[in-house]
Amino acid sequence: MNSSQKITQSIPEQPLGSEVHPEIEQNPVAQEVPILLEHALIRNLAILQQHNLASAEDCSQVAAIVRGNWEKGKGSDPIDVLARLRSGDGNMLDTSVEMIAAKVASSLSFIPTRVPFAGRLIPPTSFYEKYPQITQLARLMKVPVSYTEDLDVIGIASVNPFFANTLAEAISGELRATSPVKPIMSAVRLDYIGWVKMCEKHFK
Repeated sequence: MNSSQKITQSIPEQPLGSEVHPEIEQNPVAQEVPILLEHALIRNLAILQQHNLASAEDCSQVAAIVRGNWEKGKGSDPIDVLARLRSGDGNMLDTSVEMIAAKVASSLSFIPTRVPFAGRLIPPTSFYEKYPQITQLARLMKVPVSYTEDLDVIGIASVNPFFANTLAEAISGELRATSPVKPIMSAVRLDYIGWVKMCEKHFK
């Protein structure tokens, strides 16, 4: 995908982290999860089901696991969870993730390029520190910010192209609301091993 190509799908128009899922609000122990994540999860599961990548029962199991991890403050991705339900933690996990991710990517209006070496990029620490709410979203969705160029050009990387788009739109909306910058957003798709290593590097 060309780095100058802007991602244009819309996101809910509310301040980041301003709302939480009603079920989470009733549990004083659970960490508050932005409603943006709930919307993204529901839409992502719908894509999986629409393209025969998961059954309704699969989606229910995946949703429960992902929400449970988010409530504990742990990062979680529905594609990864679905692949684990099917393949366990064995040698076929990366193959299963790649198959699901590729089909999700092909179903979207934009198709992010698969760039394995993106995981080698240095984490944009100053960006994460300046935008803690964005960092929370990135950590929970396990979607690293691969690079920032003075906020004018920002890259996103993930195995999940739908979640990558969600974070890209959240970043774009936050910057438009807090600064005159209108960033060009780009997204790439990582291989499974590169994604795991990149998340470990970015979200220690």
